[in-house]
Amino acid sequence: MKKENLGKRYGIGFSYIAMALILFVLFWGLSFTGIGAFTGIYGAFKMIFPLVVAISIAAGIGFDHSGASVLAGAVGYLVFGASFSVLIDPKIPFLVTTPIKLFGSMGSDQFFFILCGLMMGIVAGALYNKFYNIKLPEWLAFFGGRRFVPIVTSVVALFIGSFIANVIIPHL
Repeated sequence: MKKENLGKRYGIGFSYIAMALILFVLFWGLSFTGIGAFTGIYGAFKMIFPLVVAISIAAGIGFDHSGASVLAGAVGYLVFGASFSVLIDPKIPFLVTTPIKLFGSMGSDQFFFILCGLMMGIVAGALYNKFYNIKLPEWLAFFGGRRFVPIVTSVVALFIGSFIANVIIPHL
């Protein structure tokens, strides 16, 4: 397989984000019509947009744009969100849907989670490029190769979410 340069791979990932942004703006505009369905679709799309960012960047960075890199991006962001939310407030089930106070305002939370989705997409894509062909012992061979990537991404995302919740957020 021919490996593409990093700029082209980022371009592919950002083209997925551009298509998602077009849909996002479309449903944002349609939410002003007063029809409840469009408002609900806009709210749901706003809530899962950081996940879309993580998935698209992981798909773009993975050298063969495999589904395993996409799965690693999704698993990485979801594990990151779960570990982050439990450490910030254990009473809230999943904090990426609840506004938190960052930088002294309540409006920057969506931007923060989009940056976290971007970070987890980069991490998942890099881990895919590193571990997509790993060989494990015979008794663990089922989990080798591309199946190993979401597993290692979830472990790394757990530590990244813990680090951000315990070190970065208290200092903002």
